[in-house]
Amino acid sequence: MLAMELSDILQFFVGLSILYVWLIRSHVPTNFRVGRATTLREEVIEVGFPNWVYDILRVVKPIFAFFLLMGLLYDPFTLPCMAFTTLFMVAGVGMHIYAKDNLFKMIPALTLLFFCIIIFTCPSKWANFNA
Repeated sequence: MLAMELSDILQFFVGLSILYVWLIRSHVPTNFRVGRATTLREEVIEVGFPNWVYDILRVVKPIFAFFLLMGLLYDPFTLPCMAFTTLFMVAGVGMHIYAKDNLFKMIPALTLLFFCIIIFTCPSKWANFNA
């Protein structure tokens, strides 16, 4: 039987959430977009990044999210993917801060960042990585 820990549940949630947002909801307006943006592309442009940054992120973020999910089955994927995902979430929160968004708009980014930190610092993830 597969033993699930809190960090595994959070890892599944983070990976699935990122895939959902970047593959299904990237063009759907929400109350949580950075600044006045209505799409993920507009979020990146809103804070002054060039268009090509979005083009890279729309490929890289879902790949890391997919391998984060695969890390539940093959442990060596987890920490490298979690490291990059955590950096992406720090950047996401930073984009909200740069755009002077209120705390409400930052809730999803802060929540995923918090989950990433929990997962990344979980001793069992490191034990499996070092094995």
